[in-house]
Amino acid sequence: MKKPHLSRKWMIFTVTANGTFMSTLSAGIVNIALPTMSSEFGVSLESIQLVVSFYMLVLTCLLPVFGKLSDIYSRKWMYLGGFITFGVGALLGALSNSLSTMLLARGIQGIGSSAMMATSQALIAQIFHGASRGKAFGAIGAVVACGSLAGPAIGGALIQAFGWKSIFWLSVPIAIAGVWRGIYLIPRFNAHKRVKMDYYGATLYVLMSFSFLAALNTASDKGWSNPFILSGFAISLVFLLLFLRREKTAKTPFLELEIFKNPVISIGCLVALLGYLALFVNTVLLPFYLTDILGLDPIKIGLLILPFPITLAITSAVAGTLNAKWPARILTTAGFILIIIGTILFAFIGISPSISYIVLAQLIMGAGSGTFQVPNNNTVVSAAPKGKLGVVASMNALARNVGMIFGIAFSVAVFAAIEHGLQAHGASQQTAFMGGIKGAMLLGTCAATLGAILSIRR
Repeated sequence: MKKPHLSRKWMIFTVTANGTFMSTLSAGIVNIALPTMSSEFGVSLESIQLVVSFYMLVLTCLLPVFGKLSDIYSRKWMYLGGFITFGVGALLGALSNSLSTMLLARGIQGIGSSAMMATSQALIAQIFHGASRGKAFGAIGAVVACGSLAGPAIGGALIQAFGWKSIFWLSVPIAIAGVWRGIYLIPRFNAHKRVKMDYYGATLYVLMSFSFLAALNTASDKGWSNPFILSGFAISLVFLLLFLRREKTAKTPFLELEIFKNPVISIGCLVALLGYLALFVNTVLLPFYLTDILGLDPIKIGLLILPFPITLAITSAVAGTLNAKWPARILTTAGFILIIIGTILFAFIGISPSISYIVLAQLIMGAGSGTFQVPNNNTVVSAAPKGKLGVVASMNALARNVGMIFGIAFSVAVFAAIEHGLQAHGASQQTAFMGGIKGAMLLGTCAATLGAILSIRR
């Protein structure tokens, strides 16, 4: 395939940016719609949360599968197929009148989003080279931030004006436009015919990851000693052992675990996991702090969350440019240092901080996120061996999503354990709540510190 001209490369980039924006926008919009859907479907808060968690589970578990398939078949049609599938799921979501139908719709959207996410970074890495690659990854980081920023605002306006179904109708024309543009703009890259798919190994991987992540995702609600949770972890362990055995004996292993012998890839994925773990400790607990301790209304809470995606967008673009001049380990380490500072600020926030204190902490967290993500993504996918770009890019995306799930699960577990422990010793509800916040935020500090150590030493 002839390499496209630089101007055409950025036209191709807009197609991948379109899918990325749609995925992040949809996630933020659906979160806003949960209370309304809960009321209309007549289900509890715990049940309606499945609309979010099931989507994340399907997306995360299938990432390496689509990454592998994109190395075998056309990466162009794998990405566009994901676009179409996401649009079909959105259409079904708009037509849903029950929780079961909505879960089916979100599962289909998760499949489509997984296909797009697994191939988008690989497409960028295949189209862009040298300094322009870092800029492209920086631009994608800015797109993610803009999608996260626009989701709650657009979702709130649409739900108020047209009802919750409008948030799903919105994705349908975006998907159609993205597929139409992608057909004409994205080149048909040559497939690697020597790469084969081990479907048995892929099935074992999906069963292993789904049982583990499902148990982890519900452990904070049901309790870590619940028989259902323990059974989920036990089943995942069995599938893990079967999967590792299959990887050793298969002629063409599913993941080809030797790629992780490359420290650039293995450390880069671990750094991504730790970074997102640290970030999502704050993401999941900050709204509860702003509501339960400061007593703020939803509009003020939204305004205090805005500084994070704003600085994420700015620093992603800046980091993408600097990545061509400075070593990645310097930038990623600087990003982690900022995250460490941010989590410490939130750990010692107290019960009556000034608005400027919260805004400053959010700005620092957003800046840290953008500074570490872009060079780390570029480093990992640039180290992919020939014919394995899709697998490596999807594993990098997998590490990011697992970090999010770990951050949510572990932060809630630490928070609940400390809060209940302090209340059992006679502490007031407010004191116990702040103790839980402090412990969870310091967990994020520890994760970011480990990420910084790995970054500077790679």
